Amino acid sequence: MQLLFLLSLLTALFSPLARTDPAPPPVKLKPVTAALYTRWAQTPLLVEASEFFFDESPTLFWSFLSRVQAHLKARTQGPWTDEQQHDLAVEISQTLLSPVKQNFLGLALALRFYSARVQMYRQIVETENITRVCADVLVDFGDGMHACGLEEVKAAWTLTSDLENPEKIKKPQLISVDHHYPGSRDAKRTVIVYGNILRPEFWAVHELLVAHTDQVRYIFRHYADSRDLVNVSKIRIPGYGVEMAIKSTEYKAQDDSKIKEGDGALDEQTDEVVDEELDTDIEGFDFGKLKSRLPEKKDQLEQLKSFLLLSSGTELQQLKAWQYQDLSLQAAEKSLRVASLHGGSSTDALRTLRDISQNFPTQAPTLLKIPVREDVKAEIERNREFFAHYHSIEAGGAALFVNGIQHDTDVTDIYVLFEKLREENRLMESLHGFGIQGPDMTSILELDLHPTGGAKYGIDIRHPAVHFVNDLEKDKRYAEWPTSVRELVRQSFPPTLLKAIRRNFYNLILVVDPAEMKANHDILQLTESFYVHKLPIRVGLVFITTDSTDSTGLTDPSIAMYNAYRYMQEKKTPQAALSFLTDVYYSKEAKEKGSLTPEIVIDAFKAKFPQETLEEVFGAGSQYEEGRNDGRKFLEKLNINQTPTALLNGVLLDGSRLNADEFENEVLQNLVAVYGSLQRDVMSGSLTDYSDVVEFLMSKPHIVPRLNSLILAPSEYRILDFSGQSLDPERYTFANFEALKSADKVATMASASFYLTKHEEGDAHPVTLWIVADPETAAGRELLYAAVKHSKASNDVRIGIIYNPSESSLAGDLRISKAIQVALETQPMNLARNFITKLLKEENVAEIAVGTKTLQDFEVNGMDMVAFSSGLEQVSTDFLKIHSSFAQHELNLKPGETGAVGNGYVVGPLQKDFGADDIDLLEKYIESYGAVKLSNELHRLHIFPSGEKLSDVVMMTSALLSGLGSTEDAKKRTKVLYSENENSIINIESRNPQQPAFDISFIVDPVSKEAQKIIPVLMVLHEALNCRIRVLMNCRDKLSELPLKSFYRMVLEPRLTFTDNGSISPNFAVARFPALPQTALLTMNLLPPDNWLTEATSAVHDLDNIRLEEVDGWGVYGGFELMNLLLEGSAKDQSNEQPPRGTQFILGTSSNPNIVDTIVMANLGYFQFKANPGSWTIKLREGRSRDIYAIASSDGAEKDGTDEEQLRVVLGSFSTKMMKIYVKKRIGMEKEDVLSDPKAAGVEKIAGTGILDSISNYWSPEEKKALEASGSDDVINIFSLASGHLYERFLRLMMLSVVKNTKTPVKFWFLKNYLSPQFKEFIPFMAARYNFQFELVEYKWPRWLHHQSEKQRVIWGYKILFLDVLFPLSVKKIIFVDADQIVRTDMKELRDLDLEGAPYGYTPFCESRKEMEGFRFWKNGYWASHLGHRRYHISALYVVDLVRFRKIAAGDRLRAQYQGLSQDPNSLSNLDQDLPNNMIYQVPIKSLPQEWLWCETWCDDASKVDAKTIDLCNNPLTKEPKLTAAMRIIPEWKAYDEEVRRLQDEFQADKKRLSGGGQGAEPRLSGAGQGAEPMQPVLEDDSENDVFVHSRPAAHGGEL
Repeated sequence: MQLLFLLSLLTALFSPLARTDPAPPPVKLKPVTAALYTRWAQTPLLVEASEFFFDESPTLFWSFLSRVQAHLKARTQGPWTDEQQHDLAVEISQTLLSPVKQNFLGLALALRFYSARVQMYRQIVETENITRVCADVLVDFGDGMHACGLEEVKAAWTLTSDLENPEKIKKPQLISVDHHYPGSRDAKRTVIVYGNILRPEFWAVHELLVAHTDQVRYIFRHYADSRDLVNVSKIRIPGYGVEMAIKSTEYKAQDDSKIKEGDGALDEQTDEVVDEELDTDIEGFDFGKLKSRLPEKKDQLEQLKSFLLLSSGTELQQLKAWQYQDLSLQAAEKSLRVASLHGGSSTDALRTLRDISQNFPTQAPTLLKIPVREDVKAEIERNREFFAHYHSIEAGGAALFVNGIQHDTDVTDIYVLFEKLREENRLMESLHGFGIQGPDMTSILELDLHPTGGAKYGIDIRHPAVHFVNDLEKDKRYAEWPTSVRELVRQSFPPTLLKAIRRNFYNLILVVDPAEMKANHDILQLTESFYVHKLPIRVGLVFITTDSTDSTGLTDPSIAMYNAYRYMQEKKTPQAALSFLTDVYYSKEAKEKGSLTPEIVIDAFKAKFPQETLEEVFGAGSQYEEGRNDGRKFLEKLNINQTPTALLNGVLLDGSRLNADEFENEVLQNLVAVYGSLQRDVMSGSLTDYSDVVEFLMSKPHIVPRLNSLILAPSEYRILDFSGQSLDPERYTFANFEALKSADKVATMASASFYLTKHEEGDAHPVTLWIVADPETAAGRELLYAAVKHSKASNDVRIGIIYNPSESSLAGDLRISKAIQVALETQPMNLARNFITKLLKEENVAEIAVGTKTLQDFEVNGMDMVAFSSGLEQVSTDFLKIHSSFAQHELNLKPGETGAVGNGYVVGPLQKDFGADDIDLLEKYIESYGAVKLSNELHRLHIFPSGEKLSDVVMMTSALLSGLGSTEDAKKRTKVLYSENENSIINIESRNPQQPAFDISFIVDPVSKEAQKIIPVLMVLHEALNCRIRVLMNCRDKLSELPLKSFYRMVLEPRLTFTDNGSISPNFAVARFPALPQTALLTMNLLPPDNWLTEATSAVHDLDNIRLEEVDGWGVYGGFELMNLLLEGSAKDQSNEQPPRGTQFILGTSSNPNIVDTIVMANLGYFQFKANPGSWTIKLREGRSRDIYAIASSDGAEKDGTDEEQLRVVLGSFSTKMMKIYVKKRIGMEKEDVLSDPKAAGVEKIAGTGILDSISNYWSPEEKKALEASGSDDVINIFSLASGHLYERFLRLMMLSVVKNTKTPVKFWFLKNYLSPQFKEFIPFMAARYNFQFELVEYKWPRWLHHQSEKQRVIWGYKILFLDVLFPLSVKKIIFVDADQIVRTDMKELRDLDLEGAPYGYTPFCESRKEMEGFRFWKNGYWASHLGHRRYHISALYVVDLVRFRKIAAGDRLRAQYQGLSQDPNSLSNLDQDLPNNMIYQVPIKSLPQEWLWCETWCDDASKVDAKTIDLCNNPLTKEPKLTAAMRIIPEWKAYDEEVRRLQDEFQADKKRLSGGGQGAEPRLSGAGQGAEPMQPVLEDDSENDVFVHSRPAAHGGEL
């Protein structure tokens, strides 16, 4: 009724207009659309779904396939439609998955998440030397033996089975994501089946192999072709953003060439689709909802919508500066009002936020009319203070938290987020199963269980082995220093870290073998210098001498040094004793000898103490030998066998840095950490002036009796999964246990365990330790005895026992194990504990063994011996079989081995000396990861009635929640804190309160780029998954400019949609801008995830300069392709952890090992490959890289079993991870450097496309042969870039001018990133006509390097920041020429110019045009003082000596300086020229003669006659458009332009004649659906895929 009333009122308002004037026609706006496609063909949705099940568990994968097989047998239809596959996958998921996981499956299919995985399998079969071509199933038997179809497979099976030793057949190469058929892993033979699960031919082979899994290891890989699919086009994918940025029109940069209209990929869309997009919030009216509720009023609603569009307009309005101030608050107010209309929890509020941020330039005027309530403003202000204080988020900043884990909004994309959410869901479902649900789960998930200070453990330094050199609290030399601990927090001027305070805050202990002269002399000398220079560090020494009892100081140098030190410590001072050690090391005799001998030590001692009897000091029985073995006892507590070793306050320092170069820095870095910790202790009041500092430090929780790397730093962290279902007690038998899944076995073991604790009461115990041992052996009993004893001392631990009998024990009567178990089952805990303690003593076991005593003789007062004896008679060995199986299969222990499990964290097998101190360490380690905090919170929530149940839940959840063993900071959980939530927070509840729900908090400024990107993601997540969403406004006030200057669309949808014929809807995953300003100048930017390399492949219009009012036809479409996925990594020399700068790696396949290459930067050792889904090999490149280095190890890749010199990396996801490669120098190459021999680097051949994306060499065959015969590599290399049709027009003319004036062969290098499809299509034609070469180069901006947001600044960055890695080492010099230049000379002259040792040469700015004096910014201010007598250089033309550039690491220096300066938005205004001019003292510039660059803006007319190049610089005085200026300034410009136009017309005519028609609505693969081999490789020679290659104008053919 309200809607009808409102509509009637509005109709009445407009009716007078309607009577006097005709109704305004509906507003038809020209939309902009964009879509992104993969380079590979459609992948079947059922196959993608199967990979989802595989990631859930391999068992589910095979269950899913069996159901597909059953459906296939009953199926009679033809090819599968997308919708049929989707529906079948969903139907099967309802029987195999929980409701939450079903939601994830739907979202995974909408994201096409597993398409990359399926394509990976395609790539493998295409590139791994498989010679057979099969239609539906291919079987690889190894040794190059392949078979197609059932009959061939049977024949091959018979052939291989008849071999004398079939297991000796060379097995096929396996990869990490292979599917192993259950029960076949142990077979000796291996076959790989490549099968199409949509075809019966595969299932016939599958059934044959399943029947023989006892004989063969069956590996399955998908073999998905497209013959059974209705839709064989490329895949349109979501997961990226599209920005329409408003461009400045200060300088006109549009081409005046008439657009030749073509068939755009989405030109067939109807006006109704665009109108539907316009049915959104216009002036507060949601026309979509109005039309659905009032269909009979559709015409009137259209009139109203047209009126509002005309009155409010889609055009940009110029706002006054004062109007900007509250736009952020007004945007928040509008969305909060929408939320309040729906009780504060409507998704409409999110949609309002999305529409405001994504259409902000046109939304801003309507926001001005919205008053902001004072209570809203005040609450936002108070919350801002909380965000800043607790989360370090300033006003206007953004942060995304999912279950308390913060995700970086800048780098997190939907594919990464999907993986994180799925991982988190496994945890949530486990918690839900444990009984932690709803708000209680949120409270638990917000706990920060990470250890404070990184969990670095240390030992107590109060040990007799430590010989302290000084004592700050007692020595007179420190008497004048203040003693108060408050000095730590008192400000000092100048600020200092090591304040002179007379307290032993910093205790540095060196553990040394005094005989190891080379290892010790540097660090001992540096340590001595700490004392000499009076640093507030207390120094101590621990001596490790020979363990021989027969040696003395007269025969062993280590004992001699120890005795001499002890003598001087007692007779002189500890300081003199330390000086004696260093003097001996640096003595002439020791240096000549190269090592220490007893004689050298004794001679040095005699020189100082000639009166002493040497026998008394160094001989047998010397009093100075006392305590010599204490050092070894101290070293045992460190659990290492390495000297020298250093500790600071008991914590080990990095042993790899105990050398002259790094020791001082290592000590300093650790002092900083200690200093900060001490300050916090003083501020909290825990450290006072009355504290004994050393006592205080040694009582901290991280100080333990003994260190154990098996606990603290295992080679692999293993965490048990408690999420399964336990067996019912009545079904607790070995047979039933063996049939369980792994998680069910763990849950069963947890439910069946008995525990020993300190007290009988049912208190909760944060730490549960399972001790794995064989009580029938002395070693097992010793470990159990220590554990039982520990249970009596600790209030926080409970001890359970896992029996792991050895084979010899199983052959005995197992009476001790049975007695322990029966006691636990039949007796009260304290009585059982005391009985077990007696039973574990060796003397008692001995008496039982010889029969002098029975088990009953060890009765403890109060025991129920009847129950015990009865239980002992009835007990079977089933429980021992269960325990033994669990220890071996779940804990990976061999029979009889010992181990420990702390809250699910598996430690073992244990060393023989693992004892009480180690058990104590394990308890503290588990507690450091939040076990106590978790226990307290669960207790507070009152979820569980008993302490036993609470202890069980803490055990099952603490390791999972804490991220134990994870180095990711992302695992840290934070509770999002704010002041109030009444007026400034949007709360949206989950759709299903009964299921686990993600708790998502988003702190955001509603008019920020983060809002544009993340709000649509939240809307999709809320619709697709079960989420509670909270949006917390973090507005900026007093804005001085428009906060958003772009329109934005996030291409993302919660589910797939389909057409009536079952194919995926053409509207799916398309970015639409239906109501953009028609008169504004806009530029389209695709904003994909960081690891995607995309480019425009279909666009009629200039996507860099869009003015919709000038567009003829329907609108503007931009078609893009995902060309590559970035594979990133870092390389280091394992000997010194330094990047092997200039080293080259190649990436390829078994059949083609050199497809792409890369060069390692000095910055972080960073490198990047362009890859695509598949299995790839990585090698060092032939030449100096491989001559000097070998690959040592890697993280993120694995050694390829077929070649020790290469790695294998499997890429099967849209998201990629960083890998690390460690290299080592080959013997004899220790002093060599890859870049040290320019000649060698210069002749190193370039065999692949590399990071360079090499397109082709366009010499004719005859010219190429002539060039090779002459041995000439005299090529002029020209680098340039352009964006937009106008600058591409300029670029073609620049190229023409270069070619016409340069007699030497020319090769152009173009930045591929921003070139239009038309330019890339035309350039091969031009190259063939004018006989030049070209390559398109591409380098993805590294994610660690500060990114620019404006396209122009990004382009400027590419001009200067990556010169060392853009080009192969064979390119010695390269010349950059701006696109808008005309060259009038032979560029060989510039190439050969002597740069006089500088890495590059630039032309200084002209200063001869006097009327421009006021615009010469470099003549005053910063630049005048920085440059001094030097000139400011222009970046329009420069020549780079790449050999010298790389040699001095110029690129690394430029990037480092850029990283620092670019954080300031006011710095580097002209990035491409400000940066080299700023670095002129670190990276010198050779000033080129002025005639090399003439531009009218800065140079007078008289100098034009000498100009070798003319550049069309912008004129800040006249603002003349460049096109106009070009025709006026450069006489030859029009002739060049006409020549190129004629060539373009000729090309278009040829193209039209040969192509025979336009492109369809979807990009398609040639040959798709026409044969058994429709898929083409997607990372092979780009000359076959990207451009048309020809040698004669008439030879057009192939792809265009």
